[in-house]
Formats: sequence, structure tokens, C-alpha cells
Amino acid sequence: MFQHALQLHRQARDLVGEAYNLEKLAKIRLRQNKVGDAEEIFECALQLRRQTQSLVREAYNLQKLGKICLQQNKLEKAEEMFERALQLRRQTQSLEGEAYNLEELGEIRLRHNKLDEAEEIQTQDLVGEAYNFEKVGGICLQHNKLDEAEEMFERALQLRRQTHSLVGEAYNLEKLGEICLQHNKLDEAKEMFQRTLQLRKQTQSLDGEAYNLEELGEIRLRHNKLYEAEEMFECTLQLRSQTQDLVGEAYNLHMLAEVRLRQNKLDEANA
Repeated sequence: MFQHALQLHRQARDLVGEAYNLEKLAKIRLRQNKVGDAEEIFECALQLRRQTQSLVREAYNLQKLGKICLQQNKLEKAEEMFERALQLRRQTQSLEGEAYNLEELGEIRLRHNKLDEAEEIQTQDLVGEAYNFEKVGGICLQHNKLDEAEEMFERALQLRRQTHSLVGEAYNLEKLGEICLQHNKLDEAKEMFQRTLQLRKQTQSLDGEAYNLEELGEIRLRHNKLYEAEEMFECTLQLRSQTQDLVGEAYNLHMLAEVRLRQNKLDEANA
């Protein structure tokens, strides 16, 4: 689908659309572990983003290329990519993006055994500190250390609030909600996802809004509140349709069928 869309954008000389589809294709190549192909596609997308003077997306592609270089152990080239991305993040006043690139540069300095430089870079402001707590929290989750993860995301949440980062605040609330679900604390999880839903609406993140509605719908199902669950999944289905997320659309159709089965609406479930 992205390949076909790419051809249409090229025919229409739509550089923005062409760049967008190249980025999507590159991410697919990364998932397929075709790193070389992904690198080449991100390079093409980068050139298009420069032509259209999209500093934010230019920084995005530089970061992706930096990550690929790190995977290939091309430290000098990775450093160059993250340095360039860092300058763009500063121009666009993206504190979170700036912190991310500083973190990657710090890791490169460590791998070069430049400890003094790494320490200087790692001495971040509140945004960088929050990022580090989030990173540690993610590692704790991978190792199923839920209590430690919860503590990390709580600390990151407080820092995101201090820096007035609605996106960061929403991210940490979602993680805390997921941990509550694993602890089977449904009421607490519901509260987290409801708060996050409001933040996602404020930041106009349709994907984030859909995700939180799905989580709230599943909580309603576990409480056997079938009509409320149905309402949640209906709303999410519309959002997934708007964002052309076919996988998400299919998931919500499945969940609606599940709800209608439990409501004994067999014809609707079958449809």
C-alpha cells in the first residue's frame, strides 16, 4: 500500500507525501531487519524533508539514521547524525528531542571511552532526567520488575509536569496504567487512562486517544459493563478509521464482536 501511495505522490509531485511514505517504508524495512535498505530510504526521505524545509521531520530522519549507524557500530557517522539532529531540535525548541539526542551522544562518548564528555552530556535538565527515568522504567518492565518500573514512571511523571510536557505526562500515565492492569488494579488503571485520554485530546493525538479508549473499553469488559465497553470500542473504531490504521480497525471490530456475543446479539456479532 505504501509503495502504491508513494508512486501516486511522485506522479503528483507531492514531496511531503512522498517523504511520509518513504519514512513508513523505511520503518517496515527495519522491522524486516533490512537495515541497509532502511538506511537508503531514510536518506531519500531526509533529502525531501530538506527540500520542503521541514526541520522537525529532518531531525526525525537524522535520528533514525543515527540509530542505524549505531547498530552498524559506525560511531563517528552516528555522532554526526545526532549532532545535526540536536541542532535542529534546538532550532525548533523541542526539549524532548534535544534531550533524546544528547542521551544518544552521551552513549557514543561512553563507547568511545570519553568519560568526561559523556558525563557532561548526561548532566541534563529536567527533561533529560525524565527521559532517563523513562528509559530505566522501560528496562524494568522488560524484566517484569513492576514495582521498580512504577517508581521510575512516577518520578518521570512529576518531572514532565514540571516542564509542562503534556505528551510526556500522557506517556507516563499510560505506562502507570499498564502497570496497574498487570497488578489487576482496575480502578487505578481506569483513572490513569481517563487522565491520559484528556491529555491526548488536548495534544490532538488521535492514535493516543484511540489507544486509551481501547484500554478503557477492556477495563469495562473486565467489569462486565458491556454497554459502556461497546461505546468505547465504537469511538475507537472511528478514530482508527480516521488514521487509516487497518490493524487497529480490525482489533476494534473483533472487540465489538466479543461484546455483542456477550450481549447475546448473535447476528450483529456474526456480521
